[in-house]
Amino acid sequence: MSIEPIQIIELDQTDPKQRGQAYGEAARERIATILAAYREIFHRITGETWEETVVRGKPFILKAKAFAPDLAEEIQGISEGAGRTFEDIFLLNARSEILFNPQVLAQECTTIAALPEVTKHGDMMLAQNWDWYQEVLNCQVILKIGQREGTPALVTFTEAGQLAKIGMNAAGIGLVVNNLTSDQPRTGVPWIFLTRRILESSYLAQALGYVLNAARAHSINFLIGYSDGEAVNLETSPVEEHLLWPENGICVHTNHYLKPGKNFRDLKPLRDPYPSTYLRCRRARKGLTELKRDIDVQGIQNILKDHMDKPFSVCMHRNPSVEPIQQIVTCLSIVMNLSQRQIHYILGNPCRGDVQTIEVDW
Repeated sequence: MSIEPIQIIELDQTDPKQRGQAYGEAARERIATILAAYREIFHRITGETWEETVVRGKPFILKAKAFAPDLAEEIQGISEGAGRTFEDIFLLNARSEILFNPQVLAQECTTIAALPEVTKHGDMMLAQNWDWYQEVLNCQVILKIGQREGTPALVTFTEAGQLAKIGMNAAGIGLVVNNLTSDQPRTGVPWIFLTRRILESSYLAQALGYVLNAARAHSINFLIGYSDGEAVNLETSPVEEHLLWPENGICVHTNHYLKPGKNFRDLKPLRDPYPSTYLRCRRARKGLTELKRDIDVQGIQNILKDHMDKPFSVCMHRNPSVEPIQQIVTCLSIVMNLSQRQIHYILGNPCRGDVQTIEVDW
């Protein structure tokens, strides 16, 4: 499929609903496209109609509103600006929770952090290959949200209609994420609400608090970087969390728990017929280690292009021989230099895309 340029949307409104309306109006076309794609994906995975899915998602709305009423207001604004219902836009922001099915584990990603002591120029680096359904590749947006009182400006790469996902902010906080799968899902706060709160944090401790204190609904690894030279993996399930710090100046995470759960089971090794997560983790860590103390943007980009065991490689390609619900590809490859406030990204597979660079000027 042809890859369209990513849409950049600047939002400087201080009122949540007005900010959402501006977002919804700007992304109206992409929101319509992604909703059509998810109607089909949701039905394929759950067997439900969209209307049935909306009903199942309603308990999550109550949890989300209690956690972040301002973000619920923003979703209301997005829905009005895009000409959709509140429930439609909310489902985009709770898609992992609604799609959760232990039989469907084709939710991949590879994330990397490199601390200043191992990078070529002493910079703090974060990176990710975001692997997901090809149907949403052209439904991505970049949100540039301006500074508000007590909240730093931020840039986030996410799906049209969503509040936030991968990104960085003016306080030096950066975020990349991995999907995890445990056997203890519950009705709670959708993780996309947490990614937005992390990117609105002025301090690393504040970002940690948002994740650790929330009644989480889903299992996610949040790899949070800080421009002052620190990073932490927060492996979470709804019932347990693990804090994992860098070893030898690096963090690598894929889609399995690195620390065994005490109160849950990791379903990835039990149910996934193609558990690429282990080799991807190994390959990314090996690639960083081989660079020794000379890690830079190009070195990380080369790791993200790795094709060992293709199509189930770090640079993930579609495999037509597997079920449609397993046909995942790399939709975005991103390297963030938190120290220099630079974002280098490639839409689609990094092995064949062109690098674009954003110089963030806060």
